[in-house]
Amino acid sequence: MGDRAKQWDRCRMDRVIAATGDQVRYALDDPRFPSHQLAQLAARGRGGTADAGPVGEVLVVGMGGSALPADILNDALSDLLPDPVGVCRHYVLPRRRSARRLLVFSSFSGNTEEVLEPLRAMPPTAPDVAIVTAGGALAQIGRDCRIPVVRIPAEREPAGFQPRSASGYVVTYFARLLDAVGYSRLPARGFRALARFLDGADIRDEGEQMARRIVGRIPLFYTDEAHTLSVGRVAKIKYNENAKQPAFFNSLPEANHNEMIGFGGARADYAVVYFRDPASHPAVHRRFETMREVLEGTRISFSEWEMRGESRLERVFSALLIADWISYYAALLAGVDPTPVALVEEFKRRLSEPERTSTG
Repeated sequence: MGDRAKQWDRCRMDRVIAATGDQVRYALDDPRFPSHQLAQLAARGRGGTADAGPVGEVLVVGMGGSALPADILNDALSDLLPDPVGVCRHYVLPRRRSARRLLVFSSFSGNTEEVLEPLRAMPPTAPDVAIVTAGGALAQIGRDCRIPVVRIPAEREPAGFQPRSASGYVVTYFARLLDAVGYSRLPARGFRALARFLDGADIRDEGEQMARRIVGRIPLFYTDEAHTLSVGRVAKIKYNENAKQPAFFNSLPEANHNEMIGFGGARADYAVVYFRDPASHPAVHRRFETMREVLEGTRISFSEWEMRGESRLERVFSALLIADWISYYAALLAGVDPTPVALVEEFKRRLSEPERTSTG
């Protein structure tokens, strides 16, 4: 598909996908990481003040690709986290659940209004706040208010680089941040192994083959329940944004109790893609096989791809990588550039316009 890539992949997303391991490696060793500031933040809890005590809760405030890394981290490092990292995808922060909560405001552009609004509503000297961004207004607030800023190095990437393609950076930065504030241990050896694993993951051709099988169908990405938000939803979002087409996600066994019933009367062609984790309960795999048998002869096609790697971290990222390649080749087959998201940019432009008032 070389000719299609030359014609449609104007921002060289293929290079970005292939360099995911390099993102992990760079973020792990980034000398600009604000270790000292974050250590000072952590020390405030041992200073005898009203908010004394360790960080007991972490909440990431972000949207789209700037929030997805938190869901990936919750899955990939589930055995190391005392509690899952919370995610707020809204203008209003939820009530805190512990005496001391760390707020991480995450926006790739630094200009996401759902992230800026709750931050601007806080006192400039509010403690237990950190920022993850590539620049924009969020970075400026960090400088002005002396908030620790973890900066995503977008300048290392091709023009047009998108938040959804920065998971290698941001997941690693999040893991370092949690370690720096004493919330969770950083498995540095596991991340270095992940970088090597991704460097050698030769699955690009498999992604093209799966994309060809999906052509003309609406994909439904299925996972074990444990991977619903980290793999299933991310695969769906990659397909939406890269291929510019509808896609959906669900988990097993839940889908067998409701969604599956709707397939019997399907009036469109669907393609179920099951990301099979060899570490899942055997009954989950049996449910997928049985569902395929029961729905044989309907307008549903079935494919599966086995997640690879020795660790949970590697298996999760292997699924994200194949999702990247599937959606990348789906874009080329559809004749669209996988990188830009013109519809979102137009939506933001209209939101920024003054509200129209009715005269009638």
